[in-house]
Amino acid sequence: MSIYSSKNLTMVLGPTNTGKTHLALERMTGYASGMIGFPLRLMARENYDRLVAGLGANKVGLLTGEERILPPSARYLCCTVESMPVEPPAIVNSPRRRFDFVAVDEVQLAGDRERGHIFTDRIMHARGAFETMLMGAETAAPLLKALLPDARFEFRQRMSQLVYAGPKKL
Repeated sequence: MSIYSSKNLTMVLGPTNTGKTHLALERMTGYASGMIGFPLRLMARENYDRLVAGLGANKVGLLTGEERILPPSARYLCCTVESMPVEPPAIVNSPRRRFDFVAVDEVQLAGDRERGHIFTDRIMHARGAFETMLMGAETAAPLLKALLPDARFEFRQRMSQLVYAGPKKL
């Protein structure tokens, strides 16, 4: 069995506020190296800042269309999906020249008219040496099951209830 098989591929699907991103960050930092692709620069930056606060600025990098922070000893990268490198940069300490863990957030954007091709490419090709996690809305499940039938699917429930408070005058 190849270490890049679908057995190492997990789809974590559910609505907003189910802890998908938190889970991915936790899983990633359990490995020697990892990369997560986010749909927005702001999300990449927010999670980069969170990892820097916990691990130190020397262990985390940030790659977006606007920012490039790559410390020589970086082991983890937070990126926009478009900026995810196909091969780890030389600074990432990985003797396998692959990230141990790779994740892509908001994979339902594969259906987006303008950016969908990037998400589809990452769904089909971005793989971690030991674990790959794709996170997003449950609406992506039929597409993901058709593309990757051997992947493991995990569905999560919202941690809190959303309620409608009625119309308000601003």
